[in-house]
Amino acid sequence: MIAVEGGKMLVALFGLSLVVFALVPSLGFMELAKMVAGSLGLTILFVVLYPQVRGVRKGDTVQVLEGPLAGLFGIMGTAADDCRMEGELRVRFARGREAVGVLKSYEGLFSPARVKLMYEKGEVISND
Repeated sequence: MIAVEGGKMLVALFGLSLVVFALVPSLGFMELAKMVAGSLGLTILFVVLYPQVRGVRKGDTVQVLEGPLAGLFGIMGTAADDCRMEGELRVRFARGREAVGVLKSYEGLFSPARVKLMYEKGEVISND
């Protein structure tokens, strides 16, 4: 999930640091270490802040953890709308099924956004 994007960013920033180090003859190893530390710091900030800034967008994978559809580990669906925390979100499942739920958490390091189902095709699943 966001770990893959963070890894790509870290590699890109680390590569940029090495290119700058190679092209500027006056830089020493201490400056290289500072650039690498800055790259790591920016990557950590990206991983922590990006899901809150972005929210959930149409087409994102979401995980349903509650309700009769959930089973043991939850089921995966696709967000049909853009959404923010505690907002109502339509979720599409395989075979064309749809449900409406409330967004409970954004994308994690290794997990998709989580949704608590409210109802599916007119059936009430949860009132809270």
